[in-house]
Amino acid sequence: MRSICLLLISLSFGTVATEAFGQVILLDKTADYLKQKNLSAAREAIELAVKNETTKNEARTWYLRGFVYKELYKQNSSEPTHRETAVEALHKSVSLDARKEFVNSSNASLDYLYGTYYNEGIDLINAKEYDKALRGLRRFIEHRAKTKPDAYYAEALYYAGVANNATGKKNEAQQCFEQALAKGYNNPILYDDLSQVYLANNNRAKALSTIETGRKAFPTDAALRTAEINLALQMKEYVRAEKLIDEHLAANPTDTDALMVAGTVYEAVGKRDSTRQEAYFEKRKTVYKKILAKDPNNFLANYNLGVAYYNQAVPLLNDQALELSITEFNNRLEYISKLIAEAKPYIEKASQLSPQNVNSLKALSGSYFFINDRDKFQETKNKIKLLE
Repeated sequence: MRSICLLLISLSFGTVATEAFGQVILLDKTADYLKQKNLSAAREAIELAVKNETTKNEARTWYLRGFVYKELYKQNSSEPTHRETAVEALHKSVSLDARKEFVNSSNASLDYLYGTYYNEGIDLINAKEYDKALRGLRRFIEHRAKTKPDAYYAEALYYAGVANNATGKKNEAQQCFEQALAKGYNNPILYDDLSQVYLANNNRAKALSTIETGRKAFPTDAALRTAEINLALQMKEYVRAEKLIDEHLAANPTDTDALMVAGTVYEAVGKRDSTRQEAYFEKRKTVYKKILAKDPNNFLANYNLGVAYYNQAVPLLNDQALELSITEFNNRLEYISKLIAEAKPYIEKASQLSPQNVNSLKALSGSYFFINDRDKFQETKNKIKLLE
């Protein structure tokens, strides 16, 4: 009896050993299929291995599964479940890998996969799909925070701020921008975006100090200089805005972007001080004509100059004008007609450059109305109806 029992035990152990060996062979076969780039066979083999009691708790099993699904995702990135499966499997491999046999390779694959969340997030921001972008960026940020919070981590925080800001989540945007700044994201646009969020959150002091810090860090950055001037306008600090733009134009008299900003500044200052409105009207004309001398097809310069003339004319035909003497009233009408005549070619040019722009069409219809060109007035009104 004793010899029979020993034989049975021996046979039992032999069966287990054979099963275990068979499952290890499956892992080897998976690796071979991967070398052959036969992903379909590799997937079939590894799916058998992960369900088997002998190999389902092995770090190598989950490392290979992660690698298979990573390659499947690379082959077809439109199938997001492959990426999710790969990430889950690689994390599991790391957690099981007490001897650290596959940790480095698993982490390298994870870095690649989380990097795809980052790249995808940027593409979605460019496509203005901000909520989708945030989902991927958050995955990348969470991973990078635990592994290596480097320059890409800081940049991802910035773009998460952009996405939050675009969807109206000002507090979340502020947090992301602040974290990006703290992590060393070195880009002048961050200072502008963060200052705008502070302003939206009614923190004027922070908005101003952030722009000033940015200007010190990037003293020659034209966009940040423009942002500083625009911020002064938004905060209704007109004297400061005018001083800043005049200083810049003194050193850069042909800077088209700065000239455009100057026109906006002079308009705002002129509205604030009615006694000097005429003087600022002249300054606006000067800057827009400088732009058009360099670039006759600049839509904004044509539109803004035409509207400057138009807006100078319209308020002159008011109730008080009816109380003027016939001679004075006639003189005023002549002056209004002169302004409208000056406005018309610029507004017409703007409409030619951007035929779908409703604002330029409205200004144009008003011009035709003033000069009593009924046919063109009606034609323009019809175009506006089609676009609205």
